[in-house]
Amino acid sequence: MKYKYFAEFLVLMALLAGCNNGPMPSSQRIVLPVLPEGWKDVLGSPHWRLEWIGEKGTWQEWISSPSSSPSSPSDTEGPGLSLVQEWTSPVLAWPFWPEWDLVPGIMKPAGALFPWDSAGDELILDWKGGIEAVFWAEMAVAHGATDGAGGRPPWLFDWPRFREILRGEEIPEAVSEDLWLVDWKELGKKTVQSGFDRRRITSRKITEITIPGLEGLWASSSPFVSPLDASAEGSLRLKVTDTVDTWVSSAAILKCSSEGWVLREK
Repeated sequence: MKYKYFAEFLVLMALLAGCNNGPMPSSQRIVLPVLPEGWKDVLGSPHWRLEWIGEKGTWQEWISSPSSSPSSPSDTEGPGLSLVQEWTSPVLAWPFWPEWDLVPGIMKPAGALFPWDSAGDELILDWKGGIEAVFWAEMAVAHGATDGAGGRPPWLFDWPRFREILRGEEIPEAVSEDLWLVDWKELGKKTVQSGFDRRRITSRKITEITIPGLEGLWASSSPFVSPLDASAEGSLRLKVTDTVDTWVSSAAILKCSSEGWVLREK
């Protein structure tokens, strides 16, 4: 998934670059997270696509080669990135498995917000950070649609307070278990238009479906959802929404939503 940026931030960056007291670039070494257990067991080690805002205010990209793809908890360091101090900016890390035809954007990303997740010269990415970085990007898209006319930009958002809310008891139980149940695109648009309201952090409508004739361990595209074993009953019971989700086993890939499902063998 790629996000389009917007003109106003480019203008701000250009103006600040010429000021002695403007934000200065900072090099950060990216520390990637350990994979969820189900992903590691079913898919093995991933490639990664990193996306971040560079010094000139535009989206940059880096894709790992097989030799640089993390293979263990002690081998999770990505490249060094030049980021900008004083403005909150996102870094997204999309895991993908080309041999499975799982391209970037199918499995949910890890992420971080600079400078909040910086530890010295390292930027620590995790799976909740992926939610925050995507929300940042959705707000940026919505803000760009307003041409900066009264919208609330993501780099000035109260991210510490937002994080307290996500980690607290003020959100629905289903959302606290899987943050990807929220429609972050819609929430980003409403936040830019009229301000943030924690009561909008709600789950999409959930429907339960049963898919027969399946076996083995299945891993969700969300890192917050535990893998399911279909071997005992020969079927897979899933909670789905109107948005297409992906489940993967060692033998097949399942796409499903409240509208139906499609199974593709590997």
